[in-house]
Parts: sequence; C-alpha cells; structure tokens
Amino acid sequence: MPELPTPVRWVRILLYVSGGLFVVTAVGMLMLTGVTAYELGYNAMASLPGVAQILLAVFIRRNGRVVFWSIVVLETLLALYSLITLGEDGRIPQLILPVATLILLLRPASRAFFLR
Repeated sequence: MPELPTPVRWVRILLYVSGGLFVVTAVGMLMLTGVTAYELGYNAMASLPGVAQILLAVFIRRNGRVVFWSIVVLETLLALYSLITLGEDGRIPQLILPVATLILLLRPASRAFFLR
C-alpha cells in the first residue's frame, strides 16, 4: 500500500468524523423520538451520506479516479445542501467539514495521489 500524503490523511480523518457525526445524530434522534417505522426510515435516509463518507474513507487507500470523484461529488452535494438551507439554525457548522475536505482533496499532493 502506498503511503498516504498528509492532505489525504486529513481527508480520511474528516470523512470519518463527518460520517460518524451523521450516524450518531441519526441514532440520537431515534433515541429521542422513539423507534417507529417512520422515524426509522427517516433517520436511515438521513444517515446515508454519513455511511457513504465512512465507506469512502475506508476505500481511500485504493487511490483511484472513482474514489476521488466520488468524494468530490459527495462533499460538493453536502456543501450545496448546507448553502441551500443556510437560513435554518445551525447550518454554518455543517458547511465547515465538506468545504475543508474539498480544500484538502484538491491540493496538488492529493490530486497527484489519486489521479496518477
């Protein structure tokens, strides 16, 4: 396995943190609202981006174009969603992790790692 450059290591860490926050939030909402079929389905759908982030963090060592563009698309969609819903409370912190991940992912060392 190739050694991960520093920006790629940080991208991996941010993907794990962000994905973990999605999953923990979904589980916390289930504990607060109770487990009904509607709540279970709603929280399962709300945690899908987090599950995708965790899977991409696992596959980051495979360093291919598919992994690179999947991370770019997922984080861009999360950033756009945060911008669209910016008027609601607490949306600014949700914008920080996807933008930081994109900045680190688009650094020259990261691009060279994924796109060689």
